[in-house]
Amino acid sequence: MIKQDFRGISDLLSVVLFGSTAREDGDEYSDVDIFLLVEDVTQSRIEEIIDMIKSKLGYKSIGISLYRRSIYNQLLLEGSMFLWHLKLEGKIIYARESLILFKDLKPFTNYNKNLSTYEGLYTQTKKSLKLNGINAFDLSQLFFICRNVSLLACFKLGYPTFGRETVYSKLVKSIGFYPIDWDNYIYLSKWRLNYSRGIEYKINYPTEEELLNLLKQIDNLISICEEIIRRGGNHE
Repeated sequence: MIKQDFRGISDLLSVVLFGSTAREDGDEYSDVDIFLLVEDVTQSRIEEIIDMIKSKLGYKSIGISLYRRSIYNQLLLEGSMFLWHLKLEGKIIYARESLILFKDLKPFTNYNKNLSTYEGLYTQTKKSLKLNGINAFDLSQLFFICRNVSLLACFKLGYPTFGRETVYSKLVKSIGFYPIDWDNYIYLSKWRLNYSRGIEYKINYPTEEELLNLLKQIDNLISICEEIIRRGGNHE
């Protein structure tokens, strides 16, 4: 656990560790993910706070997510999936006295809206692959879509999990089969890591036939997740 004294940073309300470091399932490619809650301050003050936090923590690779108090309060009322992520898997390493971060967090209900967003992104990605040919960005997007529809389905089933690999393995365990072959899921995850974090996995582009098979499996995954979401059962 990160142990630092953040009380000297004015306008800082809370610091939460989340992601793979908080879950203790990170690998050599994982970032340290930090959430900051701050007062309704100027952008320049936000940048100062971020610099101070990074200096105190001292990690090489830190991903910072930040909300001002007013936006955070609105997201509590909306039942934000990200705030549920923080509540369920995050570790609070600093909070201003008397601040109860998740007291007013409402249930997440925007399953259909989020699913529609990912389906729209999937349609755009397939169009791009057809127009531009097979490319790293679109392959990374395919993983982003697979991970997030799996996350939605797991949350609906009452098994919330957010890890890069565990979100899919949890879904598979829940439904009893693999909509996407495990090797294909890991293959796409490597494209995501290559594109988003510059990991430089040495992987080959899929052939046209292999891509068609991948897309067929992703179609299957999305259909299954749609069915799970239609069945009901909000996570409280």
